[in-house]
Amino acid sequence: MRLWDRRTWSWLPGRLRFRVLGLVDAVALWTLVAALTTAGAWWGLDSYRQHRDYCAGDRELRRTGPDRECVGVTAEAYPFAPDLADVLGRIEAENEAARGSGKPVVSVAVVMPYTSRDPGAAMSKELIRHSLQGAHVAQRAHNHGPTTGDTAVQLLFANVGEDLSHWRPVTDALAARRGGEAPVVAAIGFPNSDDATLAAVREGLGPARIPAVSAVLSSRDMEHPYLFKVSPSTDQFVDALQRYVSANEVDRKNTFMIADDRNDNYVANLRRVFRREFGARYGITPDEVERRTETYQGIKGPARGTPQIFRRAVSAMCAVDARTVFLAGRDADLPPFLETIDRTSSCDRGPDDEPLRILRVSTGRDPVTETAEMRRIAERNDIEIVTAAAVDAPLWRTGADGRAPRAFARFVASYDRYFPQEGPDALNDGYAVMYHDALTAVGTAVAAARDSGIDAVTHNDVYDELRRGSPLEHCAAGCVPGASGVFTFADESFGADEGGAAERAAGLWPVCKPVPVVTFPKERRDRSPLYRTYQEPGESTCPRP
Repeated sequence: MRLWDRRTWSWLPGRLRFRVLGLVDAVALWTLVAALTTAGAWWGLDSYRQHRDYCAGDRELRRTGPDRECVGVTAEAYPFAPDLADVLGRIEAENEAARGSGKPVVSVAVVMPYTSRDPGAAMSKELIRHSLQGAHVAQRAHNHGPTTGDTAVQLLFANVGEDLSHWRPVTDALAARRGGEAPVVAAIGFPNSDDATLAAVREGLGPARIPAVSAVLSSRDMEHPYLFKVSPSTDQFVDALQRYVSANEVDRKNTFMIADDRNDNYVANLRRVFRREFGARYGITPDEVERRTETYQGIKGPARGTPQIFRRAVSAMCAVDARTVFLAGRDADLPPFLETIDRTSSCDRGPDDEPLRILRVSTGRDPVTETAEMRRIAERNDIEIVTAAAVDAPLWRTGADGRAPRAFARFVASYDRYFPQEGPDALNDGYAVMYHDALTAVGTAVAAARDSGIDAVTHNDVYDELRRGSPLEHCAAGCVPGASGVFTFADESFGADEGGAAERAAGLWPVCKPVPVVTFPKERRDRSPLYRTYQEPGESTCPRP
């Protein structure tokens, strides 16, 4: 009973321990005890609420949003998804080796989603995995290569959520890491041309002066002085198709355009460019009575109704007996489009009819668009798919036409050595190659800064070096040795008018980047010269890819 004997309560003042308490004293005492107990309980509950949101003990990732995604920046291999365990573990091991190498270490963030649960997610599981694999190949090449031997790169996993909306905590964390050991010098990734990506640069990385190097953005609406693009722009992809149509036998009268009507940057820009390049001259007019345009809702983005319904568009296309169709949409929309054609009786063609050619653009040759079933549908309906791409891995692997970039074979050898479990078509979507090239661009800038006598390379130094270089005289001033071809970045702000055009010309796009045009299901020899970005037709000023 000593527990209840207040005379043993050392925390209680002596005058209260030994006196006889009245009613007021008792109420005051127990009110104090209750207040202290309640305050402790609230403190504990608040502490629990604060800590339960962290995904790991280092508190670098935090559960955010209705889906409780682990958002933030970390160098540790957090288990975002089971199929990422191998590549995340390899990158974490290389990060540890870099920090223990004795070399100056810089950090580069891979900014993108690390999960894909919803069909409308910004990236599929395969694209996420391939992107990280490509970045790791470039990390290994930099940390162990002969030309960058005095620096090492640490990769940071920067998860902005599968719809890209949680970019603010990521950019804040990267800005806070610009100093100290292994400072952040750049960010790569940024997979989708949409408002969230642009906001992350305009409001986050740009004010912090951290260069952002996107691997696959192509919309010309994605412009900012701190946003570099490794991919050719939509304008350049469609220009390559324009030259292909001019050089090859393609029906230019019986035309039709089918476009994703979502209002995101990529598809909106693609619609505009297709209309500009293949408009009235090819019968794609805004005439409401005789218009040759139909729309559909693409799969990417938040759900609003049922996506990928092509019945009306395909019926209209086949009713006018279209032979050349411009498809302004994403890779994931192509299979249901072909399946709808296959089910539509009005699309049946005679044996002597011209084939139905579908012209489109893509980062690569995504395996989901070239499956055995898609091949059977295309052959059964006499369809030829013509794609302007940034990467043609299937053809480059064979080396058949002599157009494969010089660095591609070395990249493939490294990729196959590090990731032997991947199938032979893992490189076909182009993401591993493009993420490799994005990090290679940053690594090349880091090495150039060191060669200029800069001991502690910062984000400012990397930004300055990314804007330099020239393909003239076989890259005498320095080029990026990309697996998709050598390139530098065009700073279009040079020579721009001081008026309204200056903001438009803020983008930094790759110079001399190859744009192969590929056909499916049959490989047709393109009669036109290999398209190189910014190179005028008929010229050969760019170095060999």
